[in-house]
Amino acid sequence: MTGVAPGRRPRVLILAYLISPKRGSEYSVAWNHVSQMSAHCDITVLYGSAGNHMGDFDDMDEFLKHSTLPNVEFVAVRAGGLAKLLNSANRRGHLVYTFYIAYRLWHWQAYRTACRLIADVSFDLIHNLGPIGYREPGYLWRLPLPYVWGPIGGATNVPAALVPALPFAGKLKLLFRAAVNWCQLRFSHRVRRAFARTDVLLTATTENQRIFNQILGRESEYLPENAIVGPISVNSEKFRTFQKIRLIWIGSIEARKALVLLVRALSRCRHAERFVVDVVGDGPLKEGLQLEVDACGLSDVFQWHGQVPRARVRELLSQAHLHILTSVSEANTTVIWEAMGCGLPTLSLDHCGMHDTILPGCGFKIPVSNLEKIVEDIAVVLDRVAENPADLQGMAERVIAHAGEFHWDHRPEFFLSQYDRAIMKYRQRTD
Repeated sequence: MTGVAPGRRPRVLILAYLISPKRGSEYSVAWNHVSQMSAHCDITVLYGSAGNHMGDFDDMDEFLKHSTLPNVEFVAVRAGGLAKLLNSANRRGHLVYTFYIAYRLWHWQAYRTACRLIADVSFDLIHNLGPIGYREPGYLWRLPLPYVWGPIGGATNVPAALVPALPFAGKLKLLFRAAVNWCQLRFSHRVRRAFARTDVLLTATTENQRIFNQILGRESEYLPENAIVGPISVNSEKFRTFQKIRLIWIGSIEARKALVLLVRALSRCRHAERFVVDVVGDGPLKEGLQLEVDACGLSDVFQWHGQVPRARVRELLSQAHLHILTSVSEANTTVIWEAMGCGLPTLSLDHCGMHDTILPGCGFKIPVSNLEKIVEDIAVVLDRVAENPADLQGMAERVIAHAGEFHWDHRPEFFLSQYDRAIMKYRQRTD
């Protein structure tokens, strides 16, 4: 038995709340998947945002005015009046948790839209692609079609050893998240029904895979949520001189990304003056961290770029010698693939998706112990790099040698096999 008749392209309904051809993170997860799989499937995409907030469609509207993706139809699902009202406080930066109620209402709107679509179009399956978090499963799993969910994550919590690195508000937020995680995995009827109904489940990290299996008894396929897109190459010119070693840190400057770990580590380095740190991104903790950098005497080391276009990010990555990733909670941040594509080794804490994706010899994985030890270990690695900068070229060559394993070129075959498997499992269950 096969899922789709030989020679026929699968017709797939994809749910991707966030999607944009211009942005990174969750937006690029969906965009890369849709643009790559469009060569193999006929796709209809339901989406709710291409910008900072629900209903911000400008990126997609601009793209669709001048271009298109072959074999793809984009359907913007507009939030209803109550969802807009609830999200209005979040838009202004107040009562941000009202977004989650609005987001649930948006999913109901997406379900109603999907019901209308499947009444007119014979889809082969539904793929709930993103966002990556499992906590809002939506409603499309109710529909009478084969159902693929993921890659998903969000079940892991910040290790207790890292909580002291967070500001007070960050501690409260992540402790609240841990409590919600514990409850939802065990008591959310809708979450458990969605897991049970899913024909093929994909998980973004092996840690999430273990948790879903342990608590829900649900097996899954491990697959990082994103991959490298485009050419893989390294800028060899940057290794001709090491007057300064360029580190690059990219992300939202917030508690979860923990840039403070790098600041404190560099403050302990014996050779901090040999580094330049390019910080790309903005966030609520930026001003406070800039003050801490100045107080540590590192103002000449850190360069604050703010938000920059993706082309500029690629340029900064190509100039860098080492990518720094200090997140205390993450699946697989998109920038890790962008760094790999530039042959750039990564220094990261040894947890979350980074535990799975940073291969031996392609970076530095810092054990998650107590906070003091983590900061000290990062400082020790950076001093070793400062004393042996030529080693970074060998690491870059190993990154390039392995990067192809993480390229999107290898993904279509996998997804087509999983789509086929979902169709067969659904038929076996319903026949």
